[in-house]
Amino acid sequence: MEKSDFSVPRRMSKSAFVILLVKGLVGYAGPFIIWALLKLFNTDRQRSFMEVMRILLFLFICYLVFSVVTAFISYYYKKYYIKNGNLILIYGFLKKETTIPLQKVQSLRTRRGFMYRLLDMKGVSFDTLASKEEEVELILDYKDWDALIERIEQQEQALEEDRQPVEEDNIIREAKPVTNKYTLKLSNLNLIKGAFCQNHFRGMIVLLGILFTFYDKILSASDRILNLFIDYVNEHADYTSLSVTVFVIFLLLLYVIVMVLWIVKVFMRYYNMEVQTDDTHLFFESGLITRFSSRFSYNKVCTVYVKQNILEKYLGCCTIMLKQAFNATEEKDESDVKIYGSNFSGHFLNWWLGKDYATSQTILSAKSGKGVIGYTMRFDLPVCLIVSAVLCYYHLYPWLAIPIVYMLISLLKGILAARRSCITLKEDYIEIHNGKLADIRNYIKYTNVEVVSLRRTPFTPFFHRVILMVSTNGTSFKVRSLKEKEANDVYEFLIDNSRSQEVTEM
Repeated sequence: MEKSDFSVPRRMSKSAFVILLVKGLVGYAGPFIIWALLKLFNTDRQRSFMEVMRILLFLFICYLVFSVVTAFISYYYKKYYIKNGNLILIYGFLKKETTIPLQKVQSLRTRRGFMYRLLDMKGVSFDTLASKEEEVELILDYKDWDALIERIEQQEQALEEDRQPVEEDNIIREAKPVTNKYTLKLSNLNLIKGAFCQNHFRGMIVLLGILFTFYDKILSASDRILNLFIDYVNEHADYTSLSVTVFVIFLLLLYVIVMVLWIVKVFMRYYNMEVQTDDTHLFFESGLITRFSSRFSYNKVCTVYVKQNILEKYLGCCTIMLKQAFNATEEKDESDVKIYGSNFSGHFLNWWLGKDYATSQTILSAKSGKGVIGYTMRFDLPVCLIVSAVLCYYHLYPWLAIPIVYMLISLLKGILAARRSCITLKEDYIEIHNGKLADIRNYIKYTNVEVVSLRRTPFTPFFHRVILMVSTNGTSFKVRSLKEKEANDVYEFLIDNSRSQEVTEM
């Protein structure tokens, strides 16, 4: 029997093979369908029903065999074990080996789709800040998952003890208890409310993704299918002229569809979200069909993002993101913790910055000028001028209301962006304030700052305004149109602070 302490190389459980097979079947379904359509339609010869069924049966067998073989290779040639505090992964024909020190695991991300949950398994991915290796997923049952978490916690505790000052031999060192453990269960009603308060046109990405996928399938399947579609559109072209009223109704319906798609996407991704925090780690889990979870260390958070737009302010909620430092292989969309609709910003800032963060004194600050207005409107102004010129050329004067309203909105966005844009250096952290129609505050620790730079613009000699850039291992910010002297003071302080931290670490 395989040992539960992972001391010898071992394969994943047999249930993992089933999951790999299902993933292969789903992943190869698209190419199989396209292949079947090409075989059936790319010919001038009429086939009988039995011939069609034989072709489909042959293609299905090929599809099934290929999926089984690839799943077996992925399962059989993947082993893992723990040696000297390192998680060692062996995979592939060439037995490629990846070593991950357990004490340097910054994040554990899991995925539980329908098959995972049916078989009581978890897909686990490991992240370290310095990792540049190809990401390898382990599919573990709950027994192995609990044993692995226990080993990781033991390594973290041992590392913490090594960092403590050496004590006298006659003093017995006791393990430091974990304090400030807190669990948040987020309301699904608040989730829907928070999703509704976002920019609904984000749902356009979902809609366009569906349409482009369908369009690509048509193009890949057969020219005959595409020609039939084009002929149908040409036949009914006479009925496609729309009045202004119909056009407005169409836009409203499209907006509602986009809004619903966006809310459904958020709801499925963050359904029944639960967040647990303690002094060293944060764990969150969410998802309706596929359950996503991530366990990452306190030190991996590089920025806390808090946004509140007009709707969120009216409904008493906000959007919170814990932005993580990422490695070379990690998918950014899965790395950040996003919380919609629930105003728990104070809790997360207390956890990350300390309970006294709100009373931290201001050291320096720099506020942006009116140049931010011009930067915000830099694309809107020429587009509106071109559109207005075209409308005037065709004597469509009533339609000029659209570019005029759009320019007024753009001007309002620019004024609000200039009013909000600033950087404030507190005793314990940095606050970067920005946003157009939404009020956005980004909180950064001094220890997370990796790059600070000043950039002059062609207008600097005339207005003495510069751009300050602050970057962490995961986020980057530009504060524009700052007074040159104020920006220099902030820059020098951040540089001196960075040098003092390097000397302290040495």
